Amino acid sequence: MKFAHFADLHLGYEQYNQSWRAEDFASAFKRSAEVAIAQGIDFAIISGDLFHRSVPNPKTLNDAIEVLKLFKGRDIPVFAVEGNHDKSIREMSAYHLLEGLGLLNVLGLRRERIEGDFVTSERVENLYIVKGVFKDIEIIGDRHRTKWQLDKILPYLKGGEDAILVLHQTVKEVVDVDLNIAWDLTIEQLPPARYYAMGHVHLPRHRKVGDAFLAYPGSIERYDAREASHFIRYRENLEVKEGEKKGFYLVEDFTPMFVNIETRELYNISIEDEKREEVERKFLSALKFVNDSGIIVAKLYCGETLDQKKFYDLALKKAKYAEISFRRIGIEEISQAKPEREFFSDFELKLLEILKEDDELSIKSAVELIKEHYAIAPVSKADKVEKAVVEEKTTKDEKKFEGKKEKKFKTLLDFV
Repeated sequence: MKFAHFADLHLGYEQYNQSWRAEDFASAFKRSAEVAIAQGIDFAIISGDLFHRSVPNPKTLNDAIEVLKLFKGRDIPVFAVEGNHDKSIREMSAYHLLEGLGLLNVLGLRRERIEGDFVTSERVENLYIVKGVFKDIEIIGDRHRTKWQLDKILPYLKGGEDAILVLHQTVKEVVDVDLNIAWDLTIEQLPPARYYAMGHVHLPRHRKVGDAFLAYPGSIERYDAREASHFIRYRENLEVKEGEKKGFYLVEDFTPMFVNIETRELYNISIEDEKREEVERKFLSALKFVNDSGIIVAKLYCGETLDQKKFYDLALKKAKYAEISFRRIGIEEISQAKPEREFFSDFELKLLEILKEDDELSIKSAVELIKEHYAIAPVSKADKVEKAVVEEKTTKDEKKFEGKKEKKFKTLLDFV
């Protein structure tokens, strides 16, 4: 048994507002699919974020269809879960359109029973868990969820002895090692499986979990400067370090092997010196390592004011695209607007993501995340009474607290 494990394809991502970057992401997926098919895979898994936006434009949808048709043309089923970029607050997403075309098998909680050549449904209260089936292997998964939702849903994502679990979530024991990002669940919370096909972490990682493997193939292309192909630092000495590879996992008998896919080079450059002349000299030295089809993201630190346009022009003589930012040493203000990842911590970004859906479930999830992040201790009985008074719905004239019991969910559908 052999299958391909993809994740975080982000089709349609016009990185740096450049339309050709979306073409790069589509080309990387196509090359990966062709390599996987040539390896004789039995099926493929996409662990979320097939698209960069939940409502992809027609060109992006067509890119996805053209690649997925490569699998369908060889009778290779593709199983997928929606990532945080894919999912919609509505019941249907672009995934269901692709499912209707016979190109995807969408896993997870559904209102209706789905049965087919490679899928079956299991009743769970008033919903169904749609599972993938390939010979004796169950492929079980669900869309990206908040921590609060995961606690309720994970117990239902159980399969047989050779089950594959597909999730678009971050596992604490993986991201705690060398990645500074928030986590959704721990290894202890995971239901038993022979292989955990994960998505959401953009760098390739895998580790043993008992006799099973837990794997993140990472994003198919270089999603931001932290995923650069080369890191160039020049302060006292010039340092050049290669970044991590991009690609997917080829999994044979539940053991993953990383398959590297060539992508456009992205250079993360950092130069520092007190004198502008030295910054320019060091920058020119760094540019010697850049190829003409690459992308440069450079940060310059200097005790004197720099002409950013001059450095931008120098960079474009060596690369296809460049972003140059400058910080005066000792001065906090940066002359170029920062991306949101530099303004907000991972915790804050996750909180903002949860609150985007603007419903009661999201509010509760946000409260749980805040309590967990700040390790808020249990409140006293008096505090609980005061909190209940504040939360009680009253009119402007009615200030008297009337006891109110916490809402109990009767069914799993009420909860979701």
